[in-house]
Amino acid sequence: MDYFTGDLGAGGARQCAVELRFTGSLGEPFASFALQRARRLSLRGWMKADDNEHVTIVAEGPEALVDAFELVCSLGPIDSDVESWTRIEQATGINSQAFERRS
Repeated sequence: MDYFTGDLGAGGARQCAVELRFTGSLGEPFASFALQRARRLSLRGWMKADDNEHVTIVAEGPEALVDAFELVCSLGPIDSDVESWTRIEQATGINSQAFERRS
């Protein structure tokens, strides 16, 4: 395989959209953390903290950045405890130009 001229890593630029549902002892620290990370990665979409134990996130962007976002959120901030999460693939085309928090 030619690493310099081949397609290695090119797949990470494909656009994808996912719905992520996190469960655990999350609270405001996790919600703020996820919002800041999504914006730092320039993802589009939204997040909603249903309560202190459940957060739903819909994110769209380059596949590599969405995957990185999922990974960092699964680790969470130091003052939250992510017990589990699910990932559901979604169709691209989220009607959002930025990442917002919904109540």
